[in-house]
Amino acid sequence: MSVNPANPPRAALRAIDKESYAYVNVTHKWREIITKAINNIRDSLNSTEIDKNEEGKKIIASMEELINQIQRNDKLIQTEDDGRPDIKTWNDILNTYFKNENWHTATWLFTECYLYRRITSIITNTKHWRNYDPYFRQKEDAFKLSFSEIFKFSKHIDELISSSKEKIDDNKIFYDLAHISLWGNVTDLSMLPNFGTNNKVEIKQSESEKTILVDDLENAWKWLSKYSNSRVDFILDNAGFELYIDLIFSDWLIQSGYVSEVHLHVKSFPCYVSDTSLEDFNWLLKTLKSNDFFSSASEIEKSSLKKLVNRWESYITNSKWIITSDFFWTSPYSFWHLEEKAPELYADLCKSHLVIFKGDLNYRKLVYDCTWETTTPFKEAIGPLANSKNTLPLLSLRTGKSDVFVGLDEGVEERLGPDRSWMYSGKYAVIQFSEGNK
Repeated sequence: MSVNPANPPRAALRAIDKESYAYVNVTHKWREIITKAINNIRDSLNSTEIDKNEEGKKIIASMEELINQIQRNDKLIQTEDDGRPDIKTWNDILNTYFKNENWHTATWLFTECYLYRRITSIITNTKHWRNYDPYFRQKEDAFKLSFSEIFKFSKHIDELISSSKEKIDDNKIFYDLAHISLWGNVTDLSMLPNFGTNNKVEIKQSESEKTILVDDLENAWKWLSKYSNSRVDFILDNAGFELYIDLIFSDWLIQSGYVSEVHLHVKSFPCYVSDTSLEDFNWLLKTLKSNDFFSSASEIEKSSLKKLVNRWESYITNSKWIITSDFFWTSPYSFWHLEEKAPELYADLCKSHLVIFKGDLNYRKLVYDCTWETTTPFKEAIGPLANSKNTLPLLSLRTGKSDVFVGLDEGVEERLGPDRSWMYSGKYAVIQFSEGNK
């Protein structure tokens, strides 16, 4: 039987398994996420805007009904057409592979992506709310909490650029920035729905090395450092602080001379609470230049950030940074189907010298979100992305927030113990590389 969304290469992760993290998400976390989005909408209601107010109440009612459907474990239904070009893909997948499935029996990868697409459809099918981001408040609050780290790295990048001009320890700088980009994933709001009240963003890199279970950065650096004026792509994950760190990394890649073009792939609409959309990208640059957002910052700190953003904006103007999106990134397809389902996107990615996939969801899509043995080689688990005729060089920077890991040495899983929560605690990570056949 062929590999498809309902039939991964190994048994799919599904919420029907009550011992799985999928079950925890479907039965608990999703309710928290949707409820917080509802509260954001409710707080945005304005009695003086009668039509918008009524639409907002209808959105709330629809989202409350969505919670009820999940809690009752109803059969999955078609996503309402909201005019986006991906709607046919969604309903074709549902009708072909999950027609008689419910929230527990369908694959977790499908139902989770489907959940966010349903929310998007509910909001988009309105007049006054169609561009509303129901997760924006969490993203804004989380970014404010990264105040001290933001200024630390804005100062640090200029020091790194100065070192790079002398070609001093470029490999070490690459390693450090990749590790920081990896752990910037701490602000994944889909996994931390209550993040924001008493949390502070802080990266303690010296403590993190012990919890990186696979680190292929040496091989990735040997690959990338062969080139000059090359192209690197980031398949981005979270907005806010993680995006900021990814842009710091991208800045150094340009200034170092190894890379002349960075393609930054964003999502087509708000999803997974904190995933980066184009609006999030633009908001970040605008906010970093604002005098008001970080009101306690000194004039020197504000000036430093403005200088940094001016340089980044010049990259965009001069096409050194290219921001792009594709509906494939918000589809429920595993990346095993990238060449087949998004051939133009795949052909473009094949022009890159390194494609960096950020975060847990991208990892799940790389390895098809199924029950691999943890010792399965990474290149086996990414299937056609390593084994087909034309494959791209890729690097996965992933902190574990779901119950799938591959590429671990014998004995690692046993050392971490029978309690599988280590897989989705966010405390353990992998950095895995496949050189492709470019």
